[in-house]
Amino acid sequence: MPKDPFSNEQTYFALQEVERTNLAAQENQAIQLEAAREREKQLHFMKCPKCGQPLQEISVGAVRVDKCSACEGFWLEKGELEAIQKEEGGFLANLFSVFH
Repeated sequence: MPKDPFSNEQTYFALQEVERTNLAAQENQAIQLEAAREREKQLHFMKCPKCGQPLQEISVGAVRVDKCSACEGFWLEKGELEAIQKEEGGFLANLFSVFH
C-alpha cells in the first residue's frame, strides 16, 4: 500500500488549526471572565457588605474609611487599621494589640 506523501503535512496543519482554535477559545474565556468580574465589581462597589446600602467615605484623622449610612458599620481596607492605630495611639493602640 503506497504511503500518502501529504499525510504528514495534513496532520501538521490539522494540529495547527486545533491549537489556534484552542488558543482563541482560551482568550475568549479570559475576556468573558474579566467582563464578569468588572460587572460584579461595579454592582458591589461602595456597597455595605452587611446590608448592601451605599457606603460613604469619612475621615478618621488622615485615613479615609468607608461608613454605611444605614447600619452605621465601618469598613476598613488593607492597611487602614494600622494607619489609624499609628496616628491615634492610646485606646486604638491597645485595642489593636489584642489582634496581634
